Amino acid sequence: METPSGYAIIQPDMMPHDGARVLIAAFGQLQFAVVMGGALITEDGESIEGDALEDVTVMGVVTFYLNGAGAFTDENPVL
Repeated sequence: METPSGYAIIQPDMMPHDGARVLIAAFGQLQFAVVMGGALITEDGESIEGDALEDVTVMGVVTFYLNGAGAFTDENPVL
């Protein structure tokens, strides 16, 4: 899955656990979220829980992020 800074590697057959970052399809868009108990917390801090979870499909667990060299700037140098 392409991200603004590189790629996210998704494992679709892995079971999500508490604290796992997952890729979800919700409300007509793909987004990343963290599993917290019976809820999903999206990157913007929104909580999806209860009946709203019926409209969510977990696409897979994020196992790695690959960041392109363009993600590194003078504020974030690579040594």
